[in-house]
Amino acid sequence: MTGFLDGTAIDLDRVQVALDGSRWLWTCDHTESGDPLMLRIDRAGAGVLPLPVVYADHGPLLAETQPTTAAMYRQVLQAAS
Repeated sequence: MTGFLDGTAIDLDRVQVALDGSRWLWTCDHTESGDPLMLRIDRAGAGVLPLPVVYADHGPLLAETQPTTAAMYRQVLQAAS
């Protein structure tokens, strides 16, 4: 699912890393006002906050990078042939 915050699209299906290094994952729930609820999943502790609060308190979010798999390499090489 894609969420929007201040006009910025955020891929809620991936772990999000805030500017301060904290890691957040969408709980698949929303607040009464419709904001996605995010769960902190790093060692600093668990906590659930609405997405706008995470953004305001911890900084902008970026999706955590995913390693490139062998299947991805194969697909690219096959497409280039």
